[in-house]
Parts: sequence; C-alpha cells; structure tokens
Amino acid sequence: MVFQEFNLFPWRTVIKNVTFGLEMAGVDHSECHERADEALSLVGLTDDAERYPDALSGGMRQRVGLARALAVEPGVLLMDEPFGALDARTRATLQRELLSIHSREQTTVLFVTHDIDEALLLADRVLVMVDDPNRIADQINIPFDRPRDSHTLETSSTFIELKRRVRTTFEDSTAAIS
Repeated sequence: MVFQEFNLFPWRTVIKNVTFGLEMAGVDHSECHERADEALSLVGLTDDAERYPDALSGGMRQRVGLARALAVEPGVLLMDEPFGALDARTRATLQRELLSIHSREQTTVLFVTHDIDEALLLADRVLVMVDDPNRIADQINIPFDRPRDSHTLETSSTFIELKRRVRTTFEDSTAAIS
C-alpha cells in the first residue's frame, strides 16, 4: 500500500524503510537488501539508500513509499491519493515513473485519486464514485494505448470528452442531491 502521507520511519534510512515490510515477513537479510536495491532502482533512488527521510524532498519520500510497496512484490498495489500532496512538477514526474514501472512490472494497481486528468492518464478503467450514498456512478474503459504520453494525450479530443463525461457524472450526482 502506498499512502497519501509518506509514513516513513524517521529513524531508519531509505534502504531500511524499504526493507521493513520484508523484515516483518521474515525474509532473510540478503534477500531483503537485494529486493530493496531493485525497488530503489525502479524509483530512481539508488544513490539515496543511506539517507534519512528528513533529508529527502516530498517527491523522494513518496518514491521511498512506492519502493517499500514494490519490494514485497505485491500482486496488487494499492495507492491512496499518493500524489495528492505533491507539487505539479513532482506529481507529473511520479506519474511518468508509475506508468514506466507498471509497464515493466505488470503489477495490478488500484489507484484512488480526486484528479480526473490523473485518473484518465494512469488507468485502464476508471470507476467514478459519488457520495449520495457512496456508489459507483460510472465505469469508463480507457481507450488509450500504452505507453502513454501525457502531453499528446491530454489535448486529444477523446481525452477531453472522457474528462467531460466524468465531470457531468459529478454534476448530475450533485444536482440529484439538491
């Protein structure tokens, strides 16, 4: 699971934060470090393995959280608003990294976001939830091929139409409550 908050142990180095779940699962020391090294390489933090969380930027901390989740080799990666607190530039960088990691690892990702563009860029299928009561109001199969380039994708007529569809779903839901 990758959380919105970083949830890193401040007294543990980057590599020790990444190995934590593996240690708790009883994985032997050498395999812990091997898998942590691979995960840190995936997120571009190999050179930062011995640093502590307080010496990292917000984006780097979030990549440590992603590496920690990937190190346990999950069948499903749960991501709860993982990029919500990041600046736009860092967010875009991590979105590209997630697309790249997904392409290489083929891990199933359940990604929760309030950002429509992010959902349409990252997902193969978007479930639009509304809270009247909580329910799935729409399901959209995303027609874009992979790999995806946000610069060309976000200006395409299909992307704009899908974004309009999601917004209309929210607006119709809000109008039904009033």
